[in-house]
Amino acid sequence: MRILAWNCRGAAKPAFISSFRRLFQIHSPEIYLLYKTRLSSRGLGRVLRRFEVDWESYVVESQGLSGGIVALCKRGGATIDVFHNCSQQVLMIISVPNAAQWVLSGVYASTDHRTRRVLWDELTHLIAQGFPTAIVGDFNYILEGSEKRGGRAFTDTVDRKEFRDFLSRNGLVDLCFSGPQFTWCNNQSGRARVWERLDRAIASTDWLTRFPSYRVSQLPRIASDHCPLLISTVSGSSHQRPFCFEKVWLSLPQSWDIVRGAWSLPVRGDPM
Repeated sequence: MRILAWNCRGAAKPAFISSFRRLFQIHSPEIYLLYKTRLSSRGLGRVLRRFEVDWESYVVESQGLSGGIVALCKRGGATIDVFHNCSQQVLMIISVPNAAQWVLSGVYASTDHRTRRVLWDELTHLIAQGFPTAIVGDFNYILEGSEKRGGRAFTDTVDRKEFRDFLSRNGLVDLCFSGPQFTWCNNQSGRARVWERLDRAIASTDWLTRFPSYRVSQLPRIASDHCPLLISTVSGSSHQRPFCFEKVWLSLPQSWDIVRGAWSLPVRGDPM
């Protein structure tokens, strides 16, 4: 399954229409998550009529010219069952024939850290239910200094620590990715230009157990100041996915025993 998540900054503009068509032709995602669509349900209907695809759709309408989330699922394969929505996320159950269900959250987090706390609380309650869960979208925040270039120097504020605590407390993993290092640019010139990794995919450990060959691609920016994210639950490559160390492993009590056990095993040739 392929999921494409994108802060498109307006889904009615001509540049979006052509870019949406191009992304669909190249990557053939079964599910789209679109953020900052600036669309009503009626407006989405007008946009989708331009495409010869039968979509199942769900809309969180924008407030004026801001916000808006759209979930699209191509009929004939997977199905989505939305069970909660708000201005910051859409929660849905993903069903595929002959496979166990799992939960997908399409996130468009507020820029206000107090409002984001509501999102963290909602997701914490969900994850406590034990469902395999992936959370994908625009988090409007970065975790560390390496996720930013340009602008003011990175400072480790209380709200950034809250984001990290949310991940650690729930055993969530920031998924490895390929492609550009940053997902957003303010498109300014010279020293005023800022790049940040605002968009990401994170998942629970049981989701990772379910989809060990996942792949996340941060695609080049197109018709927006945000990169689209392409998440594949099964890698389309015949090559093994590169090893990626996950910081959350260090929070597991048994992690050091596993490392000591691995280093004690006999190795032929160069162990490194």
